[in-house]
Amino acid sequence: MMKNQLLLKLTCMVFVLLAFTGFAQNKKITGTVTDRSNMPLPGVNVIVKGTSNGASTDFDGNYSITTTTGQTLVFSYVGFKTKEVVVGNTTTYNVSLETDNAQLDEVIIVGYGTQKRSDVTGSVASISQERLEEKPNTNFAQALQGALPGITINQNSSSAEQNDVSILIRGRNSINASNSPLIVYDGIPYSGTLADINPNDIKSISVLKDASATAIYGSRGANGVILIDTKKGKRGKPKISFSSYSGYNEIANIPEIYDGQGFAAFKETREPNELTSSEIDKLIAGEYTDWLDLATRTGFKQDHNLSVSGATDRTNYYVSAGYQDVKGIAINDEFKRGSLRANVNIDITDDLKFGSSTQLTRIDRSGLSPSFGSESAGAYFTNPLTSAYDEQGNLTVNPWPEDEFFENPLGPTLADNTDISFKIFTANFIEYKFPFIKGLSFRLNTGVEYNSRNESRYWGLNTARGFRSNGEARLENWVSSNFLLENILNYNRTFGDHTIAFTGLYSSQKNEYESNRTTGVGFQSDLLTHYQLEQALSLTHRTIFEQTTLVSQMGRLNYNYKSKYFATFTVRRDGFSGFGDDEKYGVFPSVALGWKVSEESFFPKEGIVNNLKLRFSYGENGNQAVGPYDNLSRLTDRSYLNFEETAPGFIPSQLANNGLSWETTATYNLGVDLGILKNRFNLSIDAYRARTSDLLLDRLIPSVHGITEVTQNIGETQNQGIEIALGGAIVDAKNFNWKASGNFSYNENEIVSLFASDQDDIANGLFIGQPISSNYGFKFDGIWQQNDDIANSAQPGAVPGDVRVLDVNNPVDDAGNPILGISANDDRVIQGQRDPKVIWGLDNTFTYKNVSLNIFMHGVGGVTKRNTTKDENVFGGVRRNWYVLDYWTPDNPINTFHRNHQDANINNVGFFEKADFIRIKDISLSYKFNESLFGDSNGSLKLYFTARNLFTITDWDGLDPELNSQRSVPLQKEFILGLNLTL
Repeated sequence: MMKNQLLLKLTCMVFVLLAFTGFAQNKKITGTVTDRSNMPLPGVNVIVKGTSNGASTDFDGNYSITTTTGQTLVFSYVGFKTKEVVVGNTTTYNVSLETDNAQLDEVIIVGYGTQKRSDVTGSVASISQERLEEKPNTNFAQALQGALPGITINQNSSSAEQNDVSILIRGRNSINASNSPLIVYDGIPYSGTLADINPNDIKSISVLKDASATAIYGSRGANGVILIDTKKGKRGKPKISFSSYSGYNEIANIPEIYDGQGFAAFKETREPNELTSSEIDKLIAGEYTDWLDLATRTGFKQDHNLSVSGATDRTNYYVSAGYQDVKGIAINDEFKRGSLRANVNIDITDDLKFGSSTQLTRIDRSGLSPSFGSESAGAYFTNPLTSAYDEQGNLTVNPWPEDEFFENPLGPTLADNTDISFKIFTANFIEYKFPFIKGLSFRLNTGVEYNSRNESRYWGLNTARGFRSNGEARLENWVSSNFLLENILNYNRTFGDHTIAFTGLYSSQKNEYESNRTTGVGFQSDLLTHYQLEQALSLTHRTIFEQTTLVSQMGRLNYNYKSKYFATFTVRRDGFSGFGDDEKYGVFPSVALGWKVSEESFFPKEGIVNNLKLRFSYGENGNQAVGPYDNLSRLTDRSYLNFEETAPGFIPSQLANNGLSWETTATYNLGVDLGILKNRFNLSIDAYRARTSDLLLDRLIPSVHGITEVTQNIGETQNQGIEIALGGAIVDAKNFNWKASGNFSYNENEIVSLFASDQDDIANGLFIGQPISSNYGFKFDGIWQQNDDIANSAQPGAVPGDVRVLDVNNPVDDAGNPILGISANDDRVIQGQRDPKVIWGLDNTFTYKNVSLNIFMHGVGGVTKRNTTKDENVFGGVRRNWYVLDYWTPDNPINTFHRNHQDANINNVGFFEKADFIRIKDISLSYKFNESLFGDSNGSLKLYFTARNLFTITDWDGLDPELNSQRSVPLQKEFILGLNLTL
């Protein structure tokens, strides 16, 4: 009996243990960690409470950990409140962490990886997600304008595509080479146009500014680096997102131009009795042509995007489709973009990952818009007493019967034009974590960028160009490709208070470009347009092919001690095919140090400033922006006639330079980051000095070889300045919130030396000690008045009403008598610079319950430009129209503008004016519906209205102070209504 009882007890114990074992069986828990705005948080620590079992989230916020039911997961992250979750019967736990204003931090992309902002030692700026959303951005540069310190973005012209944009980071380094920053798109150096990238697919943008941050890009990082990362999926059920907006555009400002009656009065005053018979007929009939009104319209813009994203235990994905259609304010100016994207990341095993980011884009730029500023066919200046249409209602070829030099500005719209481009962009990686060496991983990156653009044009007999050549056809295609292979070794370990992160890189990149153009003139008919090239009386063909390769090695070491002391050491070696045999390779080192002073025991724990970090960096970068064959000797065609036959001939066009190399920029940066009032406000200040040496300049040489100049590495420039960024929550109440952020930048640019000497290059307007973009010319000194002593002045031939030139040198002869006359060499002076010294931006968001109002404004200062609207160019006999100007007369003796006479400004004195401005860039009003509308689906719906370029405050009285040309398509106001829906 005793034995039976004992056996029974043992049996029960076994069953209990088995049951307990089944209950406590390990299981895999997965999920995504996000912040309050649903953005993924990489690097979050996930630990099973009371154990050493832990994991961390990846770049997309995903985590995976093995535990048992009933245990507690602890989620902790610098800058956020710690959160605990008890494991139940499910295996997926998505966690949202709340910001801890006492420890606010952010993870940003720094190139070949990410870092917490508190750990960053270089100068890195990132844009908020709000600037990328709810705005009518055709390209991402529009979102960056005015939003970050140290970045100057200028809209050079206004068009449907909005692609004519210049970007400067911390000033202009180079004189002849490119000053554009390197763009890295999903980890791949990008060579396409801004318009190819759909802004709706972008998750984050970081801008690397100092040499320490950009050193990992070596010979291409001297002008700064823009890192763009696209969206990824998050764990949880699939999320469907739809965004759509549409609206209209209208002209923001146009200076007044003479109508027909005003033009006739102007012409009669300027050139009496010069009106032609057709002009008189138009004047009597009151039939005036408003060419600018005919060339423009109310534009329209629409943009629609649909995406599906999500993640499983092993896979996360983001798939999107986008379509944008813009009809510009210039008639026939249209831009259509269709894009498809698929981002997929797969955990093949616990140690092996694969990822792919692929974009397909089709862009349609078909159609030619009217001419606005050309000499012979500009909508601004074509005579209003001429005819746009003939009696049959067709556009005239030459609108002025007595003067066939002038063409119809609307004529280009009749040309048959098709312009289609296709782009394939794919960035792929495979990553392996070595299980036998903790913290060590290898990543293989591959990138392919392929772009094909095909354009056909035909100018028929109904256009001036086609009429002159009896029909002209042109076929042109461009193909460019970019292939990249990167081998990356990463090692990241923490040993007690010490954290070491090492990145090693070996990469190879090849770029190819090819274009073919065939032009035919002289056709029997317009019927077949460009499909009849073989029937042309004359055919010409041009082909261009270019290829460059870049081979690189890079090493970066990050060291962190107690999250208090930081150091980053980087060195990169680049070899570029475009440089001479003696200088194929260059080495670019950098070092950066950081000290979080607020972590020291002596730092006061209670006070206005609760976070203080100091940063210092030094490094060198290159600028390899030269032609692929500039180092080689070259010949150019010079065929000649040998009796009755054409014989081939060649002459030298370029000498070889085996020593040609990149420009090098050495930068010092000193920065300080502060958290104020428990990090309610964050302030960053950076001061820098960058000197660029070995400038690529064209040096004059004796013409014994038939060549007058050669490109060499000579000369230096310098940029120095200060940048300030401040942001935070001014009001953070229960139902009302006011967030504000602002930035301010000041930059001084100067030429240190030219051609390895102290001699100015007056012919090209380059002066030592002055900015690269200086204005140089005679200085306007008012208007000669009737009581002035003109006879004894430097302009004895002038008459009252003429422009007075500032006499700078006031020369005298040996007897001390003044030498009269204005000298082109001695009386021209520097008059400001075309690049701004000051840029700033201010962003305010007011939120009351579900309603938000955002107001964004930006401005520039220290800019001087020549106001070409005052450079009269009406031709002899007043054959062109012009802006309405206030002229000097004896009864109107103003001192600002000359008399109405062609000789009133014979010295061609420019009217240089301040082009500073303050622009209300965006005003957005939005309403977010309550989430209860969607039940338990966690959906959201937001409606918004955005107005862009509503107001500009400026003393500039031309077309617009930002646009490069004052005779181009005008700046436009935009009014957009849109929605964002998530299910």
